[in-house]
Amino acid sequence: MYRVMLVDDEQNILNALRRCLALIDATQIDGDALEIEAFSSPEAALERSEERDFDLVLSDYRMPTMNGVEFLTRFMKVQPDVPRVIVSAYADRDAIIAAINETSLSRYIQKPWDDDELRSSVASILGNRARSKNAGASARAPAGLRSDSDAHLRSLEQECPGITHVERDEDGGILIELDEDDELFK
Repeated sequence: MYRVMLVDDEQNILNALRRCLALIDATQIDGDALEIEAFSSPEAALERSEERDFDLVLSDYRMPTMNGVEFLTRFMKVQPDVPRVIVSAYADRDAIIAAINETSLSRYIQKPWDDDELRSSVASILGNRARSKNAGASARAPAGLRSDSDAHLRSLEQECPGITHVERDEDGGILIELDEDDELFK
């Protein structure tokens, strides 16, 4: 079962998000069902995050008592490995960039959202989270029990060293090293 937290100060938005996500086909998320908890108060959501683990959190950006970046920053202190998504009609470019940089967002989804795209994004994020957990478990498993995908990743790494690893700076930005022979230097 995947536990999803929704945070938005508007009850009608929470209801619409819940209805939309409830239609995700369990086969899209490894056959597991969603358990959705919705909060109109970011403070109440933070209290709940102290009591229960979640697999995904979706938050509005503009809320009266705390904006989405502040909420997700505080949420990250409690559950740092949970993917974070902001769903907002607020389209200030600088605010979006700050949200991505400060909270390592998995996605930013513009309101009004497309239901199919939202469901697809959530299913993708949860699927990636499940694969990450399984990869950690298989790394600790005996060599004979590792999955075919682990073997494929090792094969890719042998062909193109570094392809399966992403280096990030302290702000979460992706670091890319270029050789002086690369086209960008010519």
